[in-house]
Amino acid sequence: MTERPAVPEATPSGPFFWTCLIAGAGIVGYGLAGAWADRADTRPADLVVWLAGSGVAHDVLVAPAVVVAALATRRLPVAARLPVRLGLAASAMLTVLFWPVVRGWGRSPSVPSALPLDYGRNLVVVLVLLWLAVGVAVAVRAVRARRRERTAR
Repeated sequence: MTERPAVPEATPSGPFFWTCLIAGAGIVGYGLAGAWADRADTRPADLVVWLAGSGVAHDVLVAPAVVVAALATRRLPVAARLPVRLGLAASAMLTVLFWPVVRGWGRSPSVPSALPLDYGRNLVVVLVLLWLAVGVAVAVRAVRARRRERTAR
């Protein structure tokens, strides 16, 4: 029997936790100091409103959508469940991230090179490629599962 390699303990009382907590607090502190130093550009009050609104939007929209997606995919075959859930998450993230350019926010008639492409079509192309990859992953996982069943007999 082989021994497992030692893994740093990740409990709230372990050294790994405290190291990450201190490093994370330092990163947050650096960001806050930068936001305050450049407050004419960053507008800290607007930043606080945006962060609070993001938390509310997450709790009201994102978390329930994830729960609904998990419930909707629970009846899928085991081989398809993970790739479909990852595909749904990636599709949602891509759509949210690229929605401003799809809608043309920031496009200006005086700057024709700003947002010159058909971003709606491009988003659809990327989503189609993503779901083709999901389909391939489901097929590969299903074939592997069948092979395991046959060798187990």
